[in-house]
Amino acid sequence: MNGPHILRSCAALIGATLLLSACGSAPEPTPTSAPPAEAPPAAVPTAEPAQLPVAPQPTFTPEALVVPKLNVVATFSILADLVQNVAGDKVELVTLVDRDTDAHEYEPSPSDAAKLANAQVIFENGLMFETWLDRLYESSGSTARRVVVTEGITPRPFEHGEEEHAHEHGDEKEGEHAKEGEHSHEKEGKHKHGEFDPHAWQDVRNAIEMVRNIAQALSELDPANAEFYEANAQAYIAKLEALDEEIVSQVEQIPEARRLLVTSHEALGYFADRYGFKLVGTVLGTMGSEPSAQDIAKLVEEIKAQGAKAIFVENVTNPKLVERVAQEAGVAIGPRLFTDALGAPGSPGATYIEMMRYNVQAIVQALR
Repeated sequence: MNGPHILRSCAALIGATLLLSACGSAPEPTPTSAPPAEAPPAAVPTAEPAQLPVAPQPTFTPEALVVPKLNVVATFSILADLVQNVAGDKVELVTLVDRDTDAHEYEPSPSDAAKLANAQVIFENGLMFETWLDRLYESSGSTARRVVVTEGITPRPFEHGEEEHAHEHGDEKEGEHAKEGEHSHEKEGKHKHGEFDPHAWQDVRNAIEMVRNIAQALSELDPANAEFYEANAQAYIAKLEALDEEIVSQVEQIPEARRLLVTSHEALGYFADRYGFKLVGTVLGTMGSEPSAQDIAKLVEEIKAQGAKAIFVENVTNPKLVERVAQEAGVAIGPRLFTDALGAPGSPGATYIEMMRYNVQAIVQALR
């Protein structure tokens, strides 16, 4: 009995031992792929990297960027103002006959010849206004283009041109030894000199045509700035058109019977024709010649007969003769007018538009 029992006990003990061994041994884990190791941070450089050689760049100076401007000459101050309004800052503008200076009596200087020699274009009035210009141009050796700004304008004959011409040549004898050919040449020259009135700008519509001629010439000589010149011209013409209408309106304040003009010399013919005035006469000749006692007496008689109220003196003439005529005729001396030249900067006639506006206001004030 004891034998079998012992065997069963031993078997049970061995089974329990095996069971305990199995429960105490954990199964080994299944091998898996390890995550990739992070790359070590890049080393921070301790010095600036070496610079590659750079090709040298061209050097620009302000002088190198300046575009040469046209060298322009205008013969007198009123014309210079028209040119400036079209050309703006695109040209170097030089004026020969300055403000408050009479172009009729102008004597060119050696410096004027140098100005023409350096010029690329010369703007001139024409109509024998600058009688000294041909000689100056020739002596200067200039090759500048000459632009006559009154081209296309119908010239106005001097009202008293034929009378003055007859007066100047009433005595045909130059001396017993004078040559007939020489006298004929002089006579022809003086007749041509006084044939047409050169003061075309006194009609604002003519000034507009002059501006168009200026713009066309500048555009041809400097095509790169043609649009600039054209735009300036159109803007300025719009102002001139408004000025023309303004003058017409101002003159309507004067009764027609009083629209009578007596001036120092015949500079307002175009003005009179355009704006409805009658020229009674002038103290001086058409080109500023001194009157005789007979001329003065005739003018005084005409002033009284026509009933003119005033005589207008100009900024480029001596007022003494005007004062004498006014005293003998018993009329007032009107405000000084700007006719052949602009006034000084800051004066009422400092620009063409200001000059024309001031003149008509002065005339209206004296005659209405």
